[in-house]
Amino acid sequence: MMSQDIQAVRRFATLAPFRASPAAHDPRDVMRLALSENAAGASPKALAAARAEIEHAHWYPHSDGEPLRGLLARHYGLPAQKVIVGNGLDEIIMLVALATSGSTKPTVVTANTFAGYAASLEISGHAVSAVPQAAAGGIDLDGVCEAAAGAAAVVVCNPHNPTGTALNAEQVKTLVEVCHDAGALLVLDEAYAEFADATWFGSGLPYLHGRGIVVLRTFSKAYGLAGLRCGYALGDEDLIGAMTTIRTALPYNTNRVALAAAAAALADQQHLRNVVNDCAVARQVLRTRLATMGVQTLPSQTNFLLAHLGDDAPGIVRRLADEHRIHIRDMTGLGLSGWARIGVPLTRHVPVLTSALSSAMAATGSHH
Repeated sequence: MMSQDIQAVRRFATLAPFRASPAAHDPRDVMRLALSENAAGASPKALAAARAEIEHAHWYPHSDGEPLRGLLARHYGLPAQKVIVGNGLDEIIMLVALATSGSTKPTVVTANTFAGYAASLEISGHAVSAVPQAAAGGIDLDGVCEAAAGAAAVVVCNPHNPTGTALNAEQVKTLVEVCHDAGALLVLDEAYAEFADATWFGSGLPYLHGRGIVVLRTFSKAYGLAGLRCGYALGDEDLIGAMTTIRTALPYNTNRVALAAAAAALADQQHLRNVVNDCAVARQVLRTRLATMGVQTLPSQTNFLLAHLGDDAPGIVRRLADEHRIHIRDMTGLGLSGWARIGVPLTRHVPVLTSALSSAMAATGSHH
């Protein structure tokens, strides 16, 4: 019998299915630096809360993500209707895309960044317009502001993944004003914000009392709960309202264990400060050591570094994994050939990483 295409099934020409790395599900004896995970791990209080909540696995979670939603509202000084909790930021981004899918105007993203934006937007029927990266790496603010004029929405990752660079407070103020004047919704993905230098980093948080701006944050990075999938959006009441309505299709989107762990993690700000401070030290040690090896890195406000490994980058990344069991991320797939994203390990593991990298580079015949 001839097989026939099912007419109802959509084809996504520009999207490839996400392929997990084998090390992601079996991470034993591997230094995991490919997924910008938190090397220090979660707060012991968060882990204790997760263990306790397992006892209630037979109960559905709260459909609005309580008590976490209320705790986040209090933490940020916002009314609860300006907060939505989701199954990681990936789901939150998809909900934003679905909630804004009615416009004929394009949605602006930056090129060479987290692939989830364009994927969610395309799946939801948006026209996507990508602003090329700045010459020095990261966000071309002028380009984004120019593109905002005819846009329905503007999505900016700040601090930026995968370059690690960030917009400062003055630059974010400009972006907020430009989007406001253009009538474009501004979506700021601040997944890595906790790692940034608070004295100059530009967050969207001060602008959340107004309309037309939403800030995305997560418990996956600095809070160390990546495996439990818990992210959230703060801001524009109309958008959060629409996202909440769409979520009636996914009424129990965030599980009980994740909600309990995230609530306990949020309460343990001391652990968060320790993680961020330790990461800043390790990042500087790693950057300095890479520089002495002749490896250029971009200045980073995150828990990873974008490192230039040259033409042999894919080979070096493979050799590092196969021979040294250290996983870093080749950035060719994000249009940054020759570069790799390296998660910041614990300070004591930096020499292990740099020595293995040096050896992988020598074996691959990489010259700087």
